[in-house]
Amino acid sequence: MKVLVTGGSGIVGHYVIDELIRNNHEVVNADKVRWGALSHSGTTATANADVALEMRKSWGELPTFFEVDVTDYGQVVSAMEGCEGVIHLAACPSAQYYTEEFVFFTNTTSMWNICRAAEQLNIKNVLLGSSYNSIGAMGTAARWDKNEVKPPEYFPIDQYQGTRSEDPYSVAKWIGEQVGDAFARRNPDMSIGSMRFNGMWDDDKFKELNKNPISNAWERCQGFWTYLHIKDAATACRMAVTKPKWKGHEKFFLNAKDTMITIDTMEAIKIVYPNVELREEIVGHNAPLKIDLAKEKFGWEPKFSWRDSIFG
Repeated sequence: MKVLVTGGSGIVGHYVIDELIRNNHEVVNADKVRWGALSHSGTTATANADVALEMRKSWGELPTFFEVDVTDYGQVVSAMEGCEGVIHLAACPSAQYYTEEFVFFTNTTSMWNICRAAEQLNIKNVLLGSSYNSIGAMGTAARWDKNEVKPPEYFPIDQYQGTRSEDPYSVAKWIGEQVGDAFARRNPDMSIGSMRFNGMWDDDKFKELNKNPISNAWERCQGFWTYLHIKDAATACRMAVTKPKWKGHEKFFLNAKDTMITIDTMEAIKIVYPNVELREEIVGHNAPLKIDLAKEKFGWEPKFSWRDSIFG
């Protein structure tokens, strides 16, 4: 399968491209940044750029590259031509180094352009790089005081939960998902997936957490104590774009099965979110974000936990 990956020059993009190539798929990388160092990537705080760069050695040769501004519709259409699937990862990762208006414009316009170009070119399989921030998580919490929380509607959280988003990145991700809904209504035979990525941690980050486990329920509580290995994210992208078992638009939470804290999830919820409706009992350290839809629709389950012995 020939797959367009936008943002392929970043760290997450490298993991996704590596996963596709290892499974014998052809890749086109569309990015504003040419092949080179990965210092520009928005994931350098959670994943080692050198490890991502090392992946290139196994590719034989670099995939086809087009320098593309994903907010320019004509460039998107041209880069996408001839592809059978799309994984849209290119985005402004936060408002830390950009104006709020630029983050919002870039991340919403690109979502529209990707869906519209796929519609025009009759490409059925489209993945949109969304985030658990679409419902308001750590990105929005950057605007709040240290222990400030704004409760979700209920636990465990599923794809039907509303949003608490306030910051431009999170709001743009939520609106991007509405774009996915719109194009699914226009094209009910398309398989559009909003990939609600979470954390994007690598082996080193897992080892760090394993060495220094978190016992404070207030730490990262705004993100519901969830996380994801970047390799699991890449596997999800490959499985969803190549063998989707759904039509229309679906929103997939992608996170580890467990939480990043040492205390039971129910205990943490009672401490931080004592008044939130509980629709199902959450056992042990199980994550309060439901990932079963990904298993149902494209057979994905996360493989990695920071508790695994390989990270000890």
